[in-house]
Amino acid sequence: MKLLRIKLSQTQGHYRKEETVDNKMTYPLPPHSTVIGAIHKACNYKKYHPMDVSIQGKFENMIKKAYTDHLFLNSLMDDRGILVKVPNGDLLSNSFIKIAEALSKTGNSFMKNENIQIYNKELFEEFVNLKRNDPKSYKLKNYKSLVTSLKYYEILENIELVIHISSDEETLENIKENIYNLKAIGRGEDFVDIKECVYVETKEIEDEIVSEYSGYIKLENIRTGDVTLKTGELTVGGTLYYLSKDYKIIDEKRVFNRKKVVYGSNYSIDEDSENILFDGEYIVDLV
Repeated sequence: MKLLRIKLSQTQGHYRKEETVDNKMTYPLPPHSTVIGAIHKACNYKKYHPMDVSIQGKFENMIKKAYTDHLFLNSLMDDRGILVKVPNGDLLSNSFIKIAEALSKTGNSFMKNENIQIYNKELFEEFVNLKRNDPKSYKLKNYKSLVTSLKYYEILENIELVIHISSDEETLENIKENIYNLKAIGRGEDFVDIKECVYVETKEIEDEIVSEYSGYIKLENIRTGDVTLKTGELTVGGTLYYLSKDYKIIDEKRVFNRKKVVYGSNYSIDEDSENILFDGEYIVDLV
């Protein structure tokens, strides 16, 4: 079986778990939908090209980075948050002018100029005059109450990935030709360095083979015993994930096709393994 094998590295990467909010957690490897989406972008595909993907790799360490989260309140508050002016009151934007800020949890008032820090005197006076003399003015839409909070996201460092792709011959050739258009996987700033992009042929499995990388393995292949997760002589479990692969538009909404996979390391196959592939160097479990 002919596959396209891509080896790449990333200085850093964040593959966000959708359900995390305050602490934006990352998957240990990019999900299949993330890789497939990045490949489609590199090839400038306008419609989905069916493909199966095997993902394995490793990272050196994980760190947490802090960031300030900005949240606009639904109404103007007189005693809390930060008073700001936005370009368009009907649209929320990351662009705003900081006018004044409440200094403590209680006892603040923008209208009474009590216990606040003023940063833009001209706009502050405009706000107070509008609020006092013309409270129904459309111009007040441009004034918002903003609150901030400290949140965190996880970052993987010094990542190595080995990706195998199975698809029709034309698609594989197109990916190979456009591989250096693959700029990032994960966030836009998670740049990739392509180390290899070659065709490989799957080979017969003649002996036990242990993966040097961690990887996503289909749950069914572990249940059937085609893949064994172990550390030394002890058989151990991995981490079960329900990862998205692709999606269809149904009733104008994205409905994702999700796959049950196990993230594990030190997994192995042998001559009795079925429904699993080997390219002569790496175990390949296509999803």
